[in-house]
Amino acid sequence: AIVTIIKYRASAGESPSRTIKPRTPTAKTAMKMIKKILVAYDGGEQAKKALEAAVEIGQNSGGEILLASAYAIPIVYQSTLSLDGIYPDNSAVIDYLYKTTHAHLEKILVEASEMVKSHNIPVRTQILDGSPGRMLVQLAETEGCDMIAIGSHNRTAVDRFFMGSVANYVVQHAHNLVLVAKSY
Repeated sequence: AIVTIIKYRASAGESPSRTIKPRTPTAKTAMKMIKKILVAYDGGEQAKKALEAAVEIGQNSGGEILLASAYAIPIVYQSTLSLDGIYPDNSAVIDYLYKTTHAHLEKILVEASEMVKSHNIPVRTQILDGSPGRMLVQLAETEGCDMIAIGSHNRTAVDRFFMGSVANYVVQHAHNLVLVAKSY
């Protein structure tokens, strides 16, 4: 709602001298300005909450949703030389991780996109290979998204220090609105 500020004259009991109406948009107007929403989706509870919020905004704004899952395959290190002097080959392990991760993400994105379609909202999906925070921010910029919806993982301060936080990275680096969904 538009905030109304009333300035009273110095004497008590006199009528207001003027009303100032700031030109800030109402919540409904602001939601109508959001036409493209990027939802970072990993199938977790917080991601589901972020998706639900994005669907509600999408219904009110007539916008579209871009569902994206991002992952980074960990680099598997072993000792540089084995006992027989031959370098180990980890390509089979990395290939397996890539295929199974990609298949899992495809499955959860299809399920999530069906839910979005059931609300008559246009939806697209994308799987990103790389640092999740960086890839999501880059995708939002490339696609011209008005908002990013992402779930928080409610990590402790120690966990965030060692593992980082994708949501924190997105909040710090995105140049658009960011909605962070949390559960308690």
